[in-house]
Amino acid sequence: MKKWLKILLSTLKWTMVIAYFVVILSFVSSKNHQIVCSKINVNITDSLNNSFITYRDVLRIVEKKNDSPIGKPLWMINTHELEQRFRTQNTVKDVAIFKTANGNLNINVTQRVPMVRVINKYNQGYYIDSEGQLLPLSQNYTSHVMVINGNIVEPFKISPNVKIMDWADSLDYDSYPLICKLYELAKFIHSDPFWNAQIAQVYVESPNDIELIPRVGLHVVQFGDLTNIETKFKKLRLFYEQALPAEGWNKYKEINLKYKNQIVCTKI
Repeated sequence: MKKWLKILLSTLKWTMVIAYFVVILSFVSSKNHQIVCSKINVNITDSLNNSFITYRDVLRIVEKKNDSPIGKPLWMINTHELEQRFRTQNTVKDVAIFKTANGNLNINVTQRVPMVRVINKYNQGYYIDSEGQLLPLSQNYTSHVMVINGNIVEPFKISPNVKIMDWADSLDYDSYPLICKLYELAKFIHSDPFWNAQIAQVYVESPNDIELIPRVGLHVVQFGDLTNIETKFKKLRLFYEQALPAEGWNKYKEINLKYKNQIVCTKI
């Protein structure tokens, strides 16, 4: 067979293959344009432990202005625009929305997880998550996390858009606002399984007089100021592990860590 004929036949073959795929893709595209949204599937991570955003909240955000995706052709649903709606919600850490060929709209929401609850001098309350994001209290749900309360005055207006550590940017630790130091204290406690299970509350009398209230025992821990946090907790843990088992957890009403080289205890 002549070379030019082989080339011609080969070209015709590939032209037919390409034409076939174009027809198939056109058919699939036409079918996809006919598929309508029949169901919204919602998955909220950690929903058993936290309920700052609920299934109803998700539907409310999706069906903004009574414009439900149900019954709409899938190609008309702008998933990017929907995701942007969720990213304006301060309780949402991340979201992924995608469509499936069977007409489902899948929404996967990762909610922010509070680390500590703060009640300030003016009885204003809010949560802070592990990334320092301020979260408002919920009318429907209370998170069982450590509480910090007392004489706390923030250098900012209480707002869901606040990131706590923005107020410590470029400052050394000694110059941190008190709320930033308290956040660092909360992070330290939260990151340690022993202290996270042990400390229920932090009370602020003043920046130099901080009290820890444990879950076990009748005592209060006088922590002093928020310097040398790790050293103070090492001393306290040593006392818990070596002294209290012998003395008893209910023998003392106060354990004082303010002094550099000693622990001063007051009996009940």
